[in-house]
Amino acid sequence: MKILALDYGKARVGLALGDEETRVAVGKGILEGLSQPSLINKIKAIVNLEQIDKILVGLPLNLQGEKTEMTEEVLLFVKKLRDNLKIPVQTFDERFTSQMADTLLQQIKPRQRKQDQVAAQIFLQEYLDLKK
Repeated sequence: MKILALDYGKARVGLALGDEETRVAVGKGILEGLSQPSLINKIKAIVNLEQIDKILVGLPLNLQGEKTEMTEEVLLFVKKLRDNLKIPVQTFDERFTSQMADTLLQQIKPRQRKQDQVAAQIFLQEYLDLKK
């Protein structure tokens, strides 16, 4: 089963692809500067092109595992994805993935950083590891 992970943010959405058979997550890039309808259309195109079976969206929770303002925004985005796609859209706790991605990318020049993509890759890899 091929999975597309999305690290949703107001300015950018990090992408990662993974497969439950190989259990490997790979960064797919970043989408930025798109309106939400354009973003959803771009995701639909990726789903079709890559033959994606499921979308996994990182769910930002606070340290206690409680919802935040951004959690509500992500849940609204997930609802729009579900309304526009014919494949399952699932959320996954993404706490600490942005910090982990930032730590991994400390040595890279700021203009080359891809924190959102790496965050999506990290939580997708965690998800795949849990499927073992």
